[in-house]
Amino acid sequence: MNVIEFSNVSKQYKKGLFEKTVHAVVNCSFNVEQGKVTGFIGPNGAGKTTSIKMMLGLAKPTSGQIRVWGKDPVNPVCRKDTAYISEQPYFYGHLTVAETLLFAAQLGCHKLSDPQKSIEASLKQVGLEGHSKRKIKDLSKGMQQRCAMAQAILLNPKILVLDEPLSGLDPPGRRLFRSILRNLAEQGVTIFFSTHIVDDVELLCQNVIVLSNGKTEYQGPVDSLLQKGIKGVDITTQALPQDLKDEMLKAGYEITLIEDNKTNIFVSNMTDVKECQRRLFSSGFFCESIATRTNSLEDILYSIK
Repeated sequence: MNVIEFSNVSKQYKKGLFEKTVHAVVNCSFNVEQGKVTGFIGPNGAGKTTSIKMMLGLAKPTSGQIRVWGKDPVNPVCRKDTAYISEQPYFYGHLTVAETLLFAAQLGCHKLSDPQKSIEASLKQVGLEGHSKRKIKDLSKGMQQRCAMAQAILLNPKILVLDEPLSGLDPPGRRLFRSILRNLAEQGVTIFFSTHIVDDVELLCQNVIVLSNGKTEYQGPVDSLLQKGIKGVDITTQALPQDLKDEMLKAGYEITLIEDNKTNIFVSNMTDVKECQRRLFSSGFFCESIATRTNSLEDILYSIK
């Protein structure tokens, strides 16, 4: 089931009276599956944040249709079970951490049976236990991002939308957020997050949507995308005699002598791995290791056209 649907969506801005029209999103179509972790990736300026704003009903498309739970996102009902974390969350600096979370729950009409216990549990999940009485203005940027995640957890959403959620975190914070997102996904929460950091997609996502210049260039499983980058297979065996090496070269394999008097045979996608193994076995040689050679996910993503 798709919980978010974009159908031929375009968004245009005009910065000033005499300025040219900016095409932020162009005829964009994609779907977000329920219960899946979907990465929304593209370079800066690709239209990711504009798409998220339209998804949340914070901006209206110039043309096309957006549906969240089958409804127009400007309808408050469809946003009831949705939590959003922006790249730079904004809080009232004079409030404490606990007051901030309680305010978010009240603003979202989310009734807490035991507010203090629920707030402390959310803060513990994001590593802010013991900080409930601190003023927001006294927190670092990374701690404020953790506070934003605690808000989202407290609201118990069915959809969690995040815009560059890991960008301002230190390595321990990034690991923690990845763990939180995995746990939420296991609980059935639909997670949709934008990023330009490829590692986040490979480590977290089941599906990915690639945006470039406001257009959808790819959408589908991450595994299918990785298959596009397979170059071939590397086979390691003992050093080959010259006659066998000449035979393998003539057959189209790439031969490289590596350390410890071993040979690496690269079998490209244009040649047959099983045939290579058969040739080696018939000559008394065995495959000591077989590994797939691929382009990096980053190369694959940013070469899609």
